[in-house]
Amino acid sequence: MGFRYALVGATLAALVLACGGVTPTPSPTPPPVAIAPTTSSATEAPPAASPAPSPSLPTGFAFDAESVVGYYAGIGYTCAAPAPSALADGYSFTSCELVDGDGRTLAIGVVTDPEDELADGFASVSGAASERVLEPAAAFEPLAGFLGALLGAVRGDSLRAWLASHLGEDYAETTIGDLQVATYVRGGDHSTLYVELATQAYLDAPAPSGRP
Repeated sequence: MGFRYALVGATLAALVLACGGVTPTPSPTPPPVAIAPTTSSATEAPPAASPAPSPSLPTGFAFDAESVVGYYAGIGYTCAAPAPSALADGYSFTSCELVDGDGRTLAIGVVTDPEDELADGFASVSGAASERVLEPAAAFEPLAGFLGALLGAVRGDSLRAWLASHLGEDYAETTIGDLQVATYVRGGDHSTLYVELATQAYLDAPAPSGRP
C-alpha cells in the first residue's frame, strides 16, 4: 500500500491532506564483528573486555511541526492555519506554499498527532504552466531541502542520493530509522513531484468518521 497522499491526494488550498502506508525496506545486514580466538588456558590471557554499547541511532523527526512551519514562513512561504486532517482521525494538517521566480509552485505540509507531535510531512514542486513534465533536477533542491528541514542536516543529506536516483518515478520508497519515506507522482501527472515522510502510527491511523 502506498502513502495515502500518493494514492488519494489533497487540495492544499482546501487544507485536505491524504497520506498512507508503505512497506518498510529491510535494513541492511550489519558487517560481521571480528572475534578474537580463544586460548587453551584462562591464565594465558585476561578475559576480553565487554564491548562498549553502541550509541542509539537517531529516530523520528528532528524538529517539531511549529519549527518546520516557522522556518518556511520565514523564507517567504504563505502558511495556512492548522485544520483537521481529512484522512487521519484526531490529526491536524498545516500547509505552506510559494511560487518561485520560475513560476513553479513549491508546497509543504505537516501533520501532527493528537499530542501535537509531528507525524507526517510532505513537499511538492509543481511545474510552471508550460512544464507538462517537470524535470527532476528542477525539483531536487527544494525536496532535498525539505528532508533536511524534517530530519536535520546529517540525516537529510543521507537521503539525497536515494532521492536523486528515484525522483520522477511513479513511486519509490525507503526507510530511515522508524520513518517511512516515499517519492512519487500522483495519477501519472509528472508535472508535480513529491517527497513524503511519515511515522507508522500515522499511517495506521483510522480515517475520520464518515470517510472511507
